[in-house]
Amino acid sequence: MLFIALTKIIYYKTPHMIRMKRIMTILVLIFVCSIPQLQAQKISSFNFSQNTQTVSGWINMHGNPAAAVISSTDGVTGFTVSSVAAVNWYADGGASSDGGGADGGTFFPAAVMKNHWFQGSAFYGRYNAATPQLLISGLNPDSVYTLKMTGSLAVLIGLFNLNPIRYSVAGAILYGYIEVNGNYNTSDGAVFHNIAPAADGKIKIYVNTADGMPTESNVASISGLQIIEQHSTGPTPVVAFTNPANNDVLPEDGYIVINATATETGGSIRRVEFFADTTKLGVDSVAPYSYTWLSPDPGRYVLKARAVDGFGNTTIATINVRVESLSSFWSMTGNIDANADSNFLGTVDTNRLALRTNNIERVSVLGDGNVGIGTKNTQGYKLAVNGSAIFTKVRIRAYAGWPDYVFKKNYQLPGIDSLEKYILHHEHLPGVTPAEEVKKNGMDIAESQAVLLKKIEELTLYLIREHKQVEKLSREVKRLKMQHEGRISKSNRRHH
Repeated sequence: MLFIALTKIIYYKTPHMIRMKRIMTILVLIFVCSIPQLQAQKISSFNFSQNTQTVSGWINMHGNPAAAVISSTDGVTGFTVSSVAAVNWYADGGASSDGGGADGGTFFPAAVMKNHWFQGSAFYGRYNAATPQLLISGLNPDSVYTLKMTGSLAVLIGLFNLNPIRYSVAGAILYGYIEVNGNYNTSDGAVFHNIAPAADGKIKIYVNTADGMPTESNVASISGLQIIEQHSTGPTPVVAFTNPANNDVLPEDGYIVINATATETGGSIRRVEFFADTTKLGVDSVAPYSYTWLSPDPGRYVLKARAVDGFGNTTIATINVRVESLSSFWSMTGNIDANADSNFLGTVDTNRLALRTNNIERVSVLGDGNVGIGTKNTQGYKLAVNGSAIFTKVRIRAYAGWPDYVFKKNYQLPGIDSLEKYILHHEHLPGVTPAEEVKKNGMDIAESQAVLLKKIEELTLYLIREHKQVEKLSREVKRLKMQHEGRISKSNRRHH
């Protein structure tokens, strides 16, 4: 815009500006010459194979790097990639292969990911700072670079395991590693952002297997490598606590295991640092990230997990915890000096409390204090049980209607005739809850026991009454028998 404006001024001719025209022409020439020339982004792409494998836009490095040093230079960018030294590539029978990669590669072109250089064995394939597998040279020490690389294998997976391939880079500093699952890999790869070369313009590339159990990788490979001279927006670590949980209450004098996850897309995590408030507790550089906090003092703490990636970027996760004295802490193995007014199991709001086994709710304590066993619906009762129950002793206190009044002298015992009429009409005893009502609403045990006792007491009175009637009749029968026997005796005497 400035150039256009100056041009318009130059060609705006007036008699008074002839001299100005000459001056402005000189200024425009100086301005144009002073504009820096924009440089095109430098990109070099290298693919690795055993035999010549031509891929458009890629520089092919072919041969066996375990037998001799192989080197190629991009004539446009001036970047050179070298296999460093034959001894840096350990492989039994060679360190290159054609056609073993997975079909349909997308991270790099499929033709690139079909072939690779590799090194292996559970021992020789592991990282050693003194033995990089590739060396990039001809870089600008004042620039930063994005490096992309990947490997793939789709044959003999039962014998070879490329999960994970561990890539590392070292320039001005040693950057963190990135792991790639190379088994049948088509779309996964490592991307290192903003890598600064060493002062001599070189970057080392490490292609390694993973340390650890024998089930981890025993082969590492590289199919392609891209070098891009640019500053890119680097990835950001993602970190989160998995144990303890936020606002957990923990006992003192115990082992508190702190666990965290940390990941980064397009980058790698170098370490996770753990803090209690501002005090650094420890560091873990191997996932899963963990630290055991021994015997913390009672109090409130802010725990922090700080993830650091290979570029020095950091992210912090925080949680709050409280460590309580064992004198008042509810423990799975018991506690001492418990103060139930301040330390308790339960809720402090209107929510119910549930007790579970096998992840199935067994007992529910409602907000109003009603308790359900096998049910959450207590129907307004203090205790509701959905299922059978057994007791060795049940006592019901302060029942006002206990039927001792049946034995009072003024109690009117129903007549047998009226009782019979009632039973014939209602099909149950007076005062006893009918079957249909019991089926619908259940029964009150105390009330039922009182009614049964009343009926037993009434039955006792009926028996006593009947017993008196029987005794009276028995005496009368005895009297009549004696009279009859007396008459027979007199009659016998007259006949004699």
